[in-house]
Amino acid sequence: MIDQGTASSAEARSTVLLVDDDQGRARGPAAALEIAGYRLIKAAEGAAALRLLSAHECDLVVCEALLPDMDGLDVCRAIKQAPATRETSVVVIVDSEDDVKREKALSAGADDVCARPFDDATLLGIVRAQFRIRALRLQIYELEGAVLTLARSVEDRDHSSGGISEKVAHWAMQLGEACGLGKDQLTLLYKAALLHDVGSVAVPVEVLTKHARLDPSEFNAVKRHPIVGEEILRALPGSDQLLPAIRHHHERIDGAGYPDGVIGESIPLFARIIAVSDAFVAMTSDRPYRPRRTKEEAVRTLRQGAGKQWDAALVDRFLGLVAGADAHEARLSGAG
Repeated sequence: MIDQGTASSAEARSTVLLVDDDQGRARGPAAALEIAGYRLIKAAEGAAALRLLSAHECDLVVCEALLPDMDGLDVCRAIKQAPATRETSVVVIVDSEDDVKREKALSAGADDVCARPFDDATLLGIVRAQFRIRALRLQIYELEGAVLTLARSVEDRDHSSGGISEKVAHWAMQLGEACGLGKDQLTLLYKAALLHDVGSVAVPVEVLTKHARLDPSEFNAVKRHPIVGEEILRALPGSDQLLPAIRHHHERIDGAGYPDGVIGESIPLFARIIAVSDAFVAMTSDRPYRPRRTKEEAVRTLRQGAGKQWDAALVDRFLGLVAGADAHEARLSGAG
């Protein structure tokens, strides 16, 4: 059995903000958290808690649902809506085991709910679970960071393509927003676009930078990079939503793409968006084997390939975005 009475050494260095107007109780949350060894910051009201949170770095908030000055659920919402604190875990204490109250707390953004009556072990078990989740989340961020570093190192191998993935991600986000994707979907699309060519790490640099036409074996090596990228990213937690875009971003609407020859709308939407964005950025960037094309040439090529290589509706939306960006630049130049 795990001892829930004492925080681990790592957890004991963590700071808990307790929002409770009755902190004098001998067996209240404050006593339980202090005995367990957590660093504790206390607030008796919601407004005071939000001020403290802006001034102190806290790892967890334990908040009573009933407070003298404001609803504890509103405190929770404020924490979760503020960019600086949205990743801070919040445990809400409600006055009874009630499914409606629990659902309201979770809808307000609470990471967990503790219902009265509870003993110290129950509260500390919930708190320790939140710290374990936080540690796992940090590990995921570190792993994602390592993969992003790998993706950028792939670009740096030929000394001429640095920043291309960021440009592809920028245009993919613009196109995804024009398609009406929500915030969560746009975040996933951005990650997929940043990582879409990570599998190129398996392609020899002399192939990537070759000035002449690739021979069949070299082209086969290039065609494998979406599969390799999928294999690399499969290790990321939650990557199942990214993998279809990584694998299929070189498919063509007419079925002549790779690696699977998927056709039309059977190609995942993220992959179709990245394909258009990637093509435009590649054409308008200097490559080891050719100089950049003009924006007009890239637009013409996209129009010619609409409905064959690329999704026609997406190309149409994308070219509208390019025209809008050009008009904005022209206005800025005129104002200057």
